[in-house]
Amino acid sequence: MKRFFQTGAAALIAATSLVSCEKPADNGYEGTNYIYLSADNTSMYGIAGSAITVNVMLTTALDYDAEITFEVENGDGIVELSGNPVSIPAGSTTASFEIACVDDIVLEQNVTCNVVLGESAANPEGINVRDPFSFTVMVADSGMLTDEQQAIIDAFRESTGIDLSKYIGLIDVSMVYTGTDPSSGEPLAPETIKGQTLVTLSEASETGKPVLKMLSNPMGIQDKMYEALRTMTVDNTDYWYGEYTLPCYGMLMSAINWTSTSDEVFTMSLDNITINADGTADFLGEGRNQYDDPITIVPFGYSFSAYDRELAAIADGTLDIENTPEWAGDCTANPAYHLNCDDISADAYEVGNWTEADASVSNESMVFTFCVYRCNFDYDYTRVVATYTPAE
Repeated sequence: MKRFFQTGAAALIAATSLVSCEKPADNGYEGTNYIYLSADNTSMYGIAGSAITVNVMLTTALDYDAEITFEVENGDGIVELSGNPVSIPAGSTTASFEIACVDDIVLEQNVTCNVVLGESAANPEGINVRDPFSFTVMVADSGMLTDEQQAIIDAFRESTGIDLSKYIGLIDVSMVYTGTDPSSGEPLAPETIKGQTLVTLSEASETGKPVLKMLSNPMGIQDKMYEALRTMTVDNTDYWYGEYTLPCYGMLMSAINWTSTSDEVFTMSLDNITINADGTADFLGEGRNQYDDPITIVPFGYSFSAYDRELAAIADGTLDIENTPEWAGDCTANPAYHLNCDDISADAYEVGNWTEADASVSNESMVFTFCVYRCNFDYDYTRVVATYTPAE
C-alpha cells in the first residue's frame, strides 16, 4: 500500500473519487489543486544505486501539459532526483520520479530528508504540495562478515547444503501484510510491500548454529510499524488532541517538539534468528506488554528519535511524569509500548487473523510467518508473511 503523507486522507478521497488518470474530473472542485506524494517505501540505504520511486497525484487534472519541479531538503551530497521536472500531460493526474543516492555518497548516520516543491522553478499556478514527502536514508556499511563469521557460514553450507551467504547484505524482501479493521476486527485485504533488509551474521553465531541479525527494516515491516506508531500517537486526533483530551499528551509533544510533521528517524532491527540444520528457523523471543508482563513475540528492536528526546527530557526534569496528575500510560513515544505488545503464541481473540509463527530457509527463499499486535488499537492480530529472495 502506498502511504499518503498527510493526516486528512478523507479529504483526498473526497477530492479524487471522480478523478481519472486519463481525463480531467468534472466534479466541480475549485479549491487548491494539491499534489499528493507517496511511495511504497519511505526509507532507503545510503549506498550508490539505492533508490525509491515517488508517485505524484494531483487532486484534479489540468487542461494543459504541465511540468512540476521538486527539490530535496537536507539531501545535499546524499541523494539526487531523476525524472525531475515531472511532466504531467493535460487530462492526467499521475506521474512519478526517482530519488537515488549519489554515486560517491558517504553517510555516517541516518538522515531524514523532505521532498518539497521547487521554490525557484516556474511551477504551475494554483498547485501546492499537500504535505512534504519525508524519507530516511539509512547507514548501510555494517553488513560485512569477518573471517570467523564466513567460516561459520561455510561450515553450515557443507553440513546442510544451505548457503546462507545468499542472505547476507542487502536482501530483497516481499512482505504481505494483512491488517484488521479497527472498528470490526475483521481482516482487511492483504497488502504486498517490497523492500530490502540489511542482514548480517549475529555475534551470537557459533559453528553449527548460525544466527542472523536484521540490522534495519526487519521482515520488510519497518514502514508499516512506523505508520502504526504515528496512528496511535501524533496522528491520533481522537485522543491526543482536542478540548477534552488529557493535558499530558500536549505536554509530551510540546516538551520534545514532537508533532505530526516533525522530522523523525525510526528504525527497527531483529537479532537472534537461529537457523536450524533442517531448514527451519527460531525467531520468537520474550517481550513485555503494557503491564510489564512477559509475552512471546517477534522481539524487534526499535530506535526512534522522538523517544530519545523523551528520555532526555525525563532525565533533565523537563518532563516530570511522576508528579503530573493523570499522566496516561500510552502518553509516550516509546515504540515498544505501542507496537507488537501482545502474546502471539496462541490465538487470544479468535477473530481470524492469527497464525502460528513459522519459518523456512532454503537456497531458493527464506520465509517468515508471524503476527503482531498494536496496543489499545487492534481487535485482532496483524498477519505478516515476509519472503526473502536470495542475492544473485
